[in-house]
Amino acid sequence: MKTKNLVFRELSESCTGDGFMSGEELAARCGISRQAVWKAVNALRAQGAEIEAVTNRGYHLAGTGGMLSEESIASLIPSELGVRIYVYETIDSTNTEAKRRCTESSDVRRLDRTVIVAAQQTAGRGRLGRAFYSPPGSGLYLSIIYAPEGGITSPAVLTASAAVGVCRALENVYGADAQIKWVNDVFMHGKKICGILAEGVTNFETGQIDCAVLGIGINILPGSFPPELADTAGSVLTDKSADTKRSMLAASVVKNVLGIYNAGKDGIVQSIQEYRTRSLLTGRTVTVYPVINQTGEKYTAVVQGITDDAKLIVKDSDGQIKELDSGEVSLHSGSFTLP
Repeated sequence: MKTKNLVFRELSESCTGDGFMSGEELAARCGISRQAVWKAVNALRAQGAEIEAVTNRGYHLAGTGGMLSEESIASLIPSELGVRIYVYETIDSTNTEAKRRCTESSDVRRLDRTVIVAAQQTAGRGRLGRAFYSPPGSGLYLSIIYAPEGGITSPAVLTASAAVGVCRALENVYGADAQIKWVNDVFMHGKKICGILAEGVTNFETGQIDCAVLGIGINILPGSFPPELADTAGSVLTDKSADTKRSMLAASVVKNVLGIYNAGKDGIVQSIQEYRTRSLLTGRTVTVYPVINQTGEKYTAVVQGITDDAKLIVKDSDGQIKELDSGEVSLHSGSFTLP
């Protein structure tokens, strides 16, 4: 790892009370000289990092200035996770790029834990072919290729667990408390601040889903949302001039999502339990609509909870209990899409 990335990691994870770390301590932690620390600090400042230097106190990372680079993200992710990071300033869609790589690969297993990150998407996608608003400077857009040995057996659970991973990352980086709207949306301040789009890559010979592409889009700073989104879309932070901490957030999302998957069955079970505590819909009355190309009529129901395999449990007006794995519901503040 490059010297500046070692220094960035230590400053980012500083556990001292006031956030300052002396040049001597930084040098010892990174295994470099104090002169090398000084050069690394200047290099990081040139990339946009806001690093304070105070006599007798040392260095303090006051802000990252929206830094978003392969190096800065990778420096915050443990090497044992085996993650490969690719950062684009602008891209059509991180999910589209991830799927392109999967399609062109002779062995998708080699792409496991590849992460595509972008500062802006020109053709961001949500569920059911909807566009995902992805302006520059105010958000974070990334896709994780997850290709475990044996393929994907429960896509809905992967998506639900990813939502929990995002919530944990928001808490770690911003101290934010987020809720989940079944199954793939994250809410704060009563509005959607994150959408998750999971797409599978199927082996046509075996019919098995070889890998999942997990697209995650997070609105960090407030912006001018299109009229059709103004009432339902929100942001993590409310101050337009706040530090987005995008590299820290990207690293934390990847660590938390893959950390759940790495923990196997226990990790999934714990994430579903946390999912239930963060559920936005439980106990609320909703109107359930069939999705496009499905038959049936809309009906009113009260949400009872979440099953172990991430289905929504509802009780309709006749008192019947149903488990939903698809559909669209409306809540008081507007219409929200559900898988």
